[in-house]
Amino acid sequence: MIVFSARGIPGPSAYGAPKPAPINGGKFSISQSKSDIEWQMYRAKQIPGPGQYGNPKAPQGGGGGRFSTANPKGETDWIVYRAKGIPAPGEYGAPSLPPPRGGRFSTSKPKSDVEWMIARAAQIPGPSQYGAPPLPKPSGGKFNMSKAKSSIDWEVYRCKDKPGPGAYSPERSMHVKHEKRLPRSISAPPEETEVPEPILASLHETLTQRLYHAQTGSTVEQATARAKDPGSMRTGRSTRRPF
Repeated sequence: MIVFSARGIPGPSAYGAPKPAPINGGKFSISQSKSDIEWQMYRAKQIPGPGQYGNPKAPQGGGGGRFSTANPKGETDWIVYRAKGIPAPGEYGAPSLPPPRGGRFSTSKPKSDVEWMIARAAQIPGPSQYGAPPLPKPSGGKFNMSKAKSSIDWEVYRCKDKPGPGAYSPERSMHVKHEKRLPRSISAPPEETEVPEPILASLHETLTQRLYHAQTGSTVEQATARAKDPGSMRTGRSTRRPF
């Protein structure tokens, strides 16, 4: 039954294929194109030759001709020719000028730079014409006529406040050594002692010698010896003695 039914069905090739559209195709050209020279030859064949135009008809009568013998103007001749047609500068006519008026040269003598400086300086007031401002009145004063103490006077003044060698008491010094010392702020002032005149004179002489030695580098004895014997300064002998 199945085989019978299959026979009634058309096969794949029984349907028929659709007709394709015709192909408007082409093909490769196998012709040999002309070269530039061949094209030139082709165009030249289409152009008539020189002898194919025909000769024009010559005028009848046989009139002749001749070469020109004219002498044309050169560039310079043309410039001269054109310049002749241009009026000269004096042919235009001058405009009427106003009549000249009178005048003369200046005979004035102007000031020089120095004279102008003098003229300006004469207008400037002098230093004493301005007026001085009121000054404060000078306060009174005088020169100091006091005589200041010298170094020796100051040494003598200080030594007067110091006790001499004989003003000390060994017993009192030993006794005070074991006493309770008071603070410096509440300590009693030292008692004033009177220095004898011989001690003051000796001290004054000693200080004078030391001050002279500090200033001159030599002692009073050396200066006295050099004054008595000037030859000692040339020989280099020294009369310096220690204090």
